Amino acid sequence: MSKKHTETVDSKLKTAWQIVSRMYNAEATLHGATIAMAHFLLNIDSHEGCYASDIAPQLGMESTSLSRIIASLEDKKLIQRIPDKTDKRKIKIVLTKKGKTQKELAKNTVRNFNHLLEIKIGKERIHDFYRTIDEITELAEERNKLIKQ
Repeated sequence: MSKKHTETVDSKLKTAWQIVSRMYNAEATLHGATIAMAHFLLNIDSHEGCYASDIAPQLGMESTSLSRIIASLEDKKLIQRIPDKTDKRKIKIVLTKKGKTQKELAKNTVRNFNHLLEIKIGKERIHDFYRTIDEITELAEERNKLIKQ
């Protein structure tokens, strides 16, 4: 008996993420941001800052794809770009005071949703989900390496 096309891991992951993403985007919009901006802010070290090239892989993006997000965050005065003292080609991204506040809002939003999930689903099932998603990610990365060879 064949499964419907919606009964695949791929489809379930995509559908779930689209719904969660829509929820987070609605929340971000209330604060004049987008989910992409919030994810970016969450990946910047609050004290040291970091380089875009360090953030890109954490977001599953190429460094070159971040320029629009970085420009938006800079326009909203959430980040500053600071040239590296030794290598002027490298630009460190640092949170402003306003950016730190927005990062805390994003953090609290994520924490609140995760807390609701723990209440509804339970910590053990969440832990099982984390293990499963890590295994799916690892397998997909391995297959991707094989395809690129």
